[in-house]
Amino acid sequence: MRRGPWHQFGDRSQRLAIEQIENGKGVGVIISPRDLAYRHAIRYAQVYHDLSVQVLLDPQFYVPDFSNRNLISYPTNDIRTIVSQMQPLSEVELARLASAIREVNNEINADGIIAPAVIYQAGRQDIIQMNSRLFRVAKNVGDEIGIPTYASVVMGRSATSSEQTIDAILGPVTSLNADGWYFAFEFEPERIPSSHDAIYRFCVAGLKLAYTGKPVLHAYAGPMALLSFGFGATATGIGHCQNLWRFCVGRWQPRGRNGGRGDAPARYFSKSLWGTIIYPEEFSSLSIDLQSTVLSPSLFSTLVNPGQPFLQFSRWDANKHLVYTICSTVGEISESLDPRTNASAAITLLQNSISLHGTIAGMGLTLRDDTNIYQENWRTALNELLESRASEYDYLELLRS
Repeated sequence: MRRGPWHQFGDRSQRLAIEQIENGKGVGVIISPRDLAYRHAIRYAQVYHDLSVQVLLDPQFYVPDFSNRNLISYPTNDIRTIVSQMQPLSEVELARLASAIREVNNEINADGIIAPAVIYQAGRQDIIQMNSRLFRVAKNVGDEIGIPTYASVVMGRSATSSEQTIDAILGPVTSLNADGWYFAFEFEPERIPSSHDAIYRFCVAGLKLAYTGKPVLHAYAGPMALLSFGFGATATGIGHCQNLWRFCVGRWQPRGRNGGRGDAPARYFSKSLWGTIIYPEEFSSLSIDLQSTVLSPSLFSTLVNPGQPFLQFSRWDANKHLVYTICSTVGEISESLDPRTNASAAITLLQNSISLHGTIAGMGLTLRDDTNIYQENWRTALNELLESRASEYDYLELLRS
């Protein structure tokens, strides 16, 4: 598993990823069957390989009774439907699943297999058993093809409610003969997770997976990618859609008919705020000095300049700028192999962002979307992790030596 930021696919992500990779941002892509038909996945996978990045496919069995026209195009879809019944798969069905996993990962020339798995929930031994069977099938195929197999560790809200429920899941999970972990954590339904306790538990869970000495890919990270390498992750998945900024079960539920926010303004992602600011409305309210401080120049935000006429900055350019900025920042952090150093770098950035938010608030300005409610809790959670889990960090250091 290549170290650094990966592009996590969502709606209209495939060309965005190409543009980012061509500009040196991102070391891999994670293809989403929910968002990309099988024939297009095969075609785009070749493009990414030609750009010298790694390719994985997330089979997305999380909510196996959900389906859409993209998912049904994959050879694994029939088994997804059977898995939704949560009954033991027959030998014939297991063989069909193995054949489908083999076909899909061969066709996209995958650099590893992400094993299918249902979302882990507290007290659900049947899910643990089902995921173990699904993993064994994937592992056999991976060993046959000669590529690593990563166990999916997607923890639902009932499983993430306490360290005890987390441990009850991670015990059997870490006993799997996996070559690494594809890790996601369901939070409360916020735009960006802000609970200190939840963030701390999330980091503890990731640290325990890293403690196995095998690579961890923090999936559905979004802006939380800032935290990934601080708990020992090897890779982190970044996407432009807000439903990719945390693991969101709603992505695998039928869409409503209310439509999207077609008239929503562009939100400029600022590295120094580690959050967004509405452009031009909120940005123009700042002094020129603060505009300069908030600015995070990128190839996709050349129209945003302090003290200049406020030109058109589209939501799509804002999406590209967000991905570019997060990839740049966490890519720099990931250059160090030391999780303590990574955590300290994130803490420093968060502390600076807290100070900047305070300066803006001191001017009587309040940014929308509560973009200043999570940084302090993330900072204190990382500090607590470093203090309370010192022995785990010591062990990770030994693993590197």
